[in-house]
Amino acid sequence: MYFFSSLPETQLALAVSILLGTLIYEDGATLLAATLSTSGRLDPLLGLTAAFLGIWVGDIGLYALGSGFQRYTARSRFWQKFLKPESLAKARSWFAEHGSMALVMSRAIPGSRLPLYLASGALRLPLRQFVRITGFCSAAWVSLIFGIWRFVPQALPGSGKLFAWLLTAIVLLIPWLLRGRFKSFLQGTRTGLTNTQRGSLTDVYSECHSARQRLPDWHES
Repeated sequence: MYFFSSLPETQLALAVSILLGTLIYEDGATLLAATLSTSGRLDPLLGLTAAFLGIWVGDIGLYALGSGFQRYTARSRFWQKFLKPESLAKARSWFAEHGSMALVMSRAIPGSRLPLYLASGALRLPLRQFVRITGFCSAAWVSLIFGIWRFVPQALPGSGKLFAWLLTAIVLLIPWLLRGRFKSFLQGTRTGLTNTQRGSLTDVYSECHSARQRLPDWHES
C-alpha cells in the first residue's frame, strides 16, 4: 500500500512520526504503531514507548493549557464576572472528590478527554495526581492495543490478523456505547451538590469545552 510505503524507513523516524501522530489522532497512531510492530517494520518496545509518551505528553499539555486558562481568568475582570472565587472553590471540591474516577473513565470515552483535562488544570487538580492517573491509563490503553496485535495473530495463524482487526474494532467501539453511562456518572455525582455548586461546575466545564472549539482539532480520538 502507498501509505505504508510512504512511511519513514528508519526506526527512529517511525517512532517520532508515531509520537507526533498521537497529538492528532492518538488511537489511529497507536494502532499504526501496533500493526507496524507486528509486520516487523517497527520494534515493538520502541513503538509502544513512542505511542505512550505521545499520548501522555499530550495529556499533560492539555492540563497545562487549563492551568494557564485559570491564571488568565484570575487576572481578567471580564471572566471574574462569570467565575466567582467561591463558586470555583466549590467546583474544585467536587473535582477533588470525583476527579480521579472521571479521569479514569474518560480515557476510553471519546470526546470527553480534552474538556475534562483542561478542567483538571483549571480547577487545580494536583499535578502529581493527574500525571499518575493519566500515565497509568495511557500505558494500559496502549498495552491493550499492542497486546491484541502481538498475541492474536500468533494464536490464530492465517486468520489472526482478521481477528485482530475485529477485536480492535470492538475495543474502539465499546467506549462510544458507554458515553451515556459516563454522562450519567457526571450527573449522578452532582446530585448532592447545591444549585450554586452545580452551576459553577457546569460553567467551568463549559468554558473548557468552549476553549476546545477554539483550539486546533488535535489530540482527540
